[in-house]
Amino acid sequence: MGDKKTKSSKQEEYANCVVEPKISKYLRYFVWFVLLLSIALIALNVFTGLEDGVTLDNILQENIYYFFFIIMTLIYMTLPGFIQKRMGFVVDQRLIVVITLFIFAGSFLGQAFSFFDRFTWWDTMLHTISGIILGLIAFALTSALNDSKKANLDLNPFYVALFSFTFAVAIGALWEIAEYLMDWLFGTTMQCWDENAAAYLTGNPAYQSAAIIDTMEDLIVDTIGALIVSVVGYFYLSRGKPFMETKRIQTGSDEKYGDSDAKDDSDAKDNPDANAGSD
Repeated sequence: MGDKKTKSSKQEEYANCVVEPKISKYLRYFVWFVLLLSIALIALNVFTGLEDGVTLDNILQENIYYFFFIIMTLIYMTLPGFIQKRMGFVVDQRLIVVITLFIFAGSFLGQAFSFFDRFTWWDTMLHTISGIILGLIAFALTSALNDSKKANLDLNPFYVALFSFTFAVAIGALWEIAEYLMDWLFGTTMQCWDENAAAYLTGNPAYQSAAIIDTMEDLIVDTIGALIVSVVGYFYLSRGKPFMETKRIQTGSDEKYGDSDAKDDSDAKDNPDANAGSD
């Protein structure tokens, strides 16, 4: 019981000492605004669709992307706070900015304003950026693990970059599986199976369908984005420079939770004469 109370009080102290930067607060307000606007658009589409005699199933298929956006946004809104309050790490604000812009460009501009249809390169650009973002998230995770007392890890730059690359590519592959399942279960066209394969830059439309070409192009650009951020991160870390570094929150009670020994050791190294006098 005592350990649980100690852990809980430490988490509360971590949460209380987090000062939210202004840019993070403004971005949070912006995301909430876009989220509420998307919910309003869904309600409007449902209302107008039912008025025009469209079936509810067709309305849900047309708005499935908005539902995805709402779920992704809710996860995004809660994850940084969970990491800060429960794990005691501050998420890099630059990463939050990039993720915010990505969600807005992909789920809102892409669907609400039909950027996917108006610009053929929009989907390719977003998949490339997603590979970069996932790689940055992997670097942030390894930074947190390296700085964590429980994990006790000290990975060298090569393995950090390798983990970043494989993490980003794996999540990209899982996303393509999710697109396939959505098309199969709900009859959507997330894998563009109803498009003309000849319109794509790669692939052979003579025997490769548009869905296969779309999936492979997405995986290729995901991999390119992951490779770019992994190489850049490796060069930063190999030269001793921080890259997507997470910062552990320091509290006044750190000494009660195990930091006092480390502090004593540090003081002993800095003041050898004091130790000699005490002997």
